[in-house]
Parts: sequence; structure tokens; C-alpha cells
Amino acid sequence: MDIDEAAAVARLALDAFGLSSDAPIAFVKHRENHVFRADVDDASYAVRVHRSGYHSDGEIRTELEYVRALRDAGVPVPDVLATRDGSPFARVTTGDRVHLVSLQRWLVDAQQFGDVDAAVDGTHAPEAAAFTEIGAMLAELHVATARIGVPDGFERAAWDADGLAGRAPLWGDPRALRSLDAEARALLDTAAPALHDRLRGLGTGPDRYGVVHADATPENILRCGDGFVLIDFDDFGTGWFVFDLVTALFFYTGHPRAAEYERALLEGYEAIRPLSATEHAAWDALDLARGLSYLGWAAGRPGDPASAFIAEAIAPRVLSAATAFVAGDRAPWRAADAPHHEGTPA
Repeated sequence: MDIDEAAAVARLALDAFGLSSDAPIAFVKHRENHVFRADVDDASYAVRVHRSGYHSDGEIRTELEYVRALRDAGVPVPDVLATRDGSPFARVTTGDRVHLVSLQRWLVDAQQFGDVDAAVDGTHAPEAAAFTEIGAMLAELHVATARIGVPDGFERAAWDADGLAGRAPLWGDPRALRSLDAEARALLDTAAPALHDRLRGLGTGPDRYGVVHADATPENILRCGDGFVLIDFDDFGTGWFVFDLVTALFFYTGHPRAAEYERALLEGYEAIRPLSATEHAAWDALDLARGLSYLGWAAGRPGDPASAFIAEAIAPRVLSAATAFVAGDRAPWRAADAPHHEGTPA
């Protein structure tokens, strides 16, 4: 679906939410979904046209209802709105296709915390205090998700051992990335099964595993006024809590201040939700798992600019992490005092 078609779908959906279909609509971004801004009278809204086939109706319903529960619990997340008949999304039919569209209030004066490219090349260099705030926000999220739990009818993927390092990972097979040579594929052939065993050994008890955002990148964290807001729950599901922390720092691992940022993130997080020794020691395994998920994502999107960026800028770091993991060494960019695994499950 191109932008013009998606814009037409977004406009048709406005009526279901009690808004005028004549409202001005502006394109914002497209990754998995098309997002538009609609301005109605003195209010603005983010209109998301969900990609057909990416998530089921039940998965999208779960996402939107869970985000509303998080907001009710005081977590800084978007204000998701229901349609006039109480549905979390509108259905728009064009030809023989049915599209799902959701709506949330526009975050006024919001600024994106960072950009992946700028994080990787080191040009985004925020003060460490920002990561302390982000750590606290993620801790608040996890405290809330632990309290809300997994309600009846919850339909979302699991970022568990199988989802991250199994035979059919959620975001695709990292070994299928075309830019990898035979040596790199051989390394991943060794690392992936070892990682799978390591992650299975972590266990999925409620003290370390629950509902997570799973995509807390700098582009999905907005600065609004005096605090941060976590957006884009398109990939949320169940997983290890540390996975969210790893994701928040992943693109800064080559940054000159990477170790400082890690300490700041953990300081903010553990002031609210202390981590166990097992969780600390799982960091490198989950960091590798995060990296492999990006390679799998890129492998399934040849020709996409983001895929090319991952192949060029991210793949070498993931291979470095895989080499260290197989050897039982700490990732080379970790803080000097960071715990690491010893090559066997916890």
C-alpha cells in the first residue's frame, strides 16, 4: 500500500472515531505501519494504518487495550482512543481488503530522543542523566506490567529463547542476511544454538520475565515537557525485562560514552526495580539476541535502506558479540565491572 492509499484509508477511518473525515491529514512516517497526523479543530491525533498481515486482529486489540491499561497505571505512554462503538480500532474496507486503523492523541511539543544512525556514529551524545530517566521509565513499565500481568485473551508473540534464537526467530533468520560471508554464517551456526540454550537456562519466572515493550530504541522514546514517553508498542509481547534495557542501549554500544550510559540506565532502573545477579549476567546473551533479531529483520527486507544500514553498520558489531559469546567472554564494549556469563546457563 502506497502513501496515498494509506492516507485515504486513514481519512475514511476518522468518522468511526467521531472525527470529521474532512480534517487535514499529513504523512508522518512509514515502517511497518503508515502513521499520519490529523488536525481536527483545536486537537491533533496520530492515525495509524496497520500493515495488513503483520499482526492479527487479536494481536492489535491486545496491544491497544494493554497500552490503555498502562496509561491508567500511570506509565508515560500514548493516550489511545476507542471508536464511537468502543472498539480499539476502526475497520476500513477498500475493494476486497480490510484495513485496521487506530487513533491516539498527538503528543504536543514532543521531540524524538534520538536517531539510530546518530547513536551508532556517535553524533547523538546526550547527557548520561537522560539514560537515568529512561531506566526509571522502563522500571515503571515493568512494575506496571508485572501488576497487570497477562490478561485473558492476550495475543502477542514471545521474545523467549525460541523467538530470539530458535529455528524460526520472530524477526527472521539472521543467517539469511545476504551480506554475510561463509565464515560469518559458520559463526552464527555455532552461536545461535548456544544462545538458545543460554536463554532457556534463564527461566521465565515472574521475577525476570513478563510483558515487555521489546522495541525501546531512541526513536521510540519521546521527550515531552519534563519527561519521556514510550511510544510504538507494535512489537510488544512477553520477554525478559532486561531485554528492554539492552534494546535501549543497543545502538549506543559503539559510542565513546557507552559504559557511562549503561551505568546511568541501570542506576535509574534499579532505583525502582533492582535486578538480580542472574538478570545482570544475562545482559550479554540478550544483547546478542537483540543483534541477531536486527540481522533477521534486515534479511527479510533486501533493498530497504534500513536493511542496508544494518548490514553495513550493525552486522559487524553483532558478529563481534557472537565471537565473544562463543568464547565465554564479556562483550568488548561493556563496562569494565559488568557481569558476564561463563558459557553455561544460569
